[in-house]
Amino acid sequence: MNKSFDDLYKAFEDRFRGSREVIKERLKVYQPLLAQVPRQAEGPTLAIDLGCGRGEWLEILAEAGLEATGVDTNARMAQEAVDNGLRIELQDALEHLGGRPDNSVAVISAFHMVEHVPTDYLIGLLDECQRVLTDDGLLILETPNPENISVGTHTFHLDPTHKSPLPPDLLEFLVGQAGFAETAILRLNGAPMIEAGPMERSVHLMFEVARDYACLARKRAADGPNALAAFVGTASQQVPSDTNQIKQWLRSADGEIVGISEEVKATISSNADQLRQLTDNLAAQAELVRTANITLQDTVASLARQLENAKAKDNALAERDAEIARLGQRTATLKEEVQQLTDQVAAFQNSTSWRVTAPIRGLVDSFRAVGRAPKANIKLVMQHGLLWLRRRPRTTAIVQRVVRLAPPLERRLLGFARANSGLVAIDTGWKLEPDPVALGAWHKRLRAGKQI
Repeated sequence: MNKSFDDLYKAFEDRFRGSREVIKERLKVYQPLLAQVPRQAEGPTLAIDLGCGRGEWLEILAEAGLEATGVDTNARMAQEAVDNGLRIELQDALEHLGGRPDNSVAVISAFHMVEHVPTDYLIGLLDECQRVLTDDGLLILETPNPENISVGTHTFHLDPTHKSPLPPDLLEFLVGQAGFAETAILRLNGAPMIEAGPMERSVHLMFEVARDYACLARKRAADGPNALAAFVGTASQQVPSDTNQIKQWLRSADGEIVGISEEVKATISSNADQLRQLTDNLAAQAELVRTANITLQDTVASLARQLENAKAKDNALAERDAEIARLGQRTATLKEEVQQLTDQVAAFQNSTSWRVTAPIRGLVDSFRAVGRAPKANIKLVMQHGLLWLRRRPRTTAIVQRVVRLAPPLERRLLGFARANSGLVAIDTGWKLEPDPVALGAWHKRLRAGKQI
């Protein structure tokens, strides 16, 4: 079975136009106009909705006390309205109006229907609307608003059954040419204006505001102020293509940009001066750092040399300490040797041979002293020595035995004693008697305390 787009149109409307609840809520904006429509004195006040679709507007007409009839050629779309108990005529809109008498209907509406028909068909449809409406009747024609850039360039073309966009001025012109005395354009179904900067407001106005519009018309102008214009003044959104407003905002934006630019230039200039000053300061600091680095390098080199010298000194000290330790060890060894020798000497001095040879050592020491003493004292020393031996017989005997071991020494001592001692020899041995004169001289010297 082949499908046509008419078969898909209900699903298309549900997805892209919105649910019944959303659409009905949007349509409530027209309720104040319905309240102004005069009711028939006798019989029902009739209303016709061309291209009624799912019937949301028919429900609002009924709620306003009007007897509404929906007209549509798409049975699938109209079935939902029928299911909701609404009156639907499956008929072409122009044919349906052609069967109505003059001045018989109070309200004729068409929501998103006129953009689906050719221009000549629309002109004929408007003529029929003007004929069928009562003198105080109301015409409502709602359609996508191509003034909104997003609608005119994108969303309008989502529906392939659309013929061409109808700018508000064009549709209002065609309605006026059909003989309607009072017309007005109501822009609606877009986002409200925002409080923002001029650029953002301009973009929002062109792309978000008044996505739809309605051409409102009366067959005869009401007495007094234009009622349609008054309603539009309170309910309509701004014109998305209001170039004067956009230019004003853009000029304001230009002014702000120029002001910001001047502030930015001044800030950049100030920042440039600060940057130059900072650069100069950094250059000066870099030079100080470079100089300090050179000084630091010199200091490090000097410290390195001092460290090397210190190491050399430490090495010398270590060698000296080693030498001191070695000398200490040597000293300790020598002390031990000295102590050993001292012990040996002490042992020797305590020996019998040492005591026996004491007189000889005394004589040897005396002879050494005599050799160092002046010649004037030699005789006295000899006299003293001989006198000393004379008074110690036992010692004299020992000396004699020792001296006799060396005959040459014995002869020299005896000869020296006889020749120089001043003593008188009594016999030929060592038995000598002192000369009284020499003995007195000796005592005199001793009493005077003179040393040999």
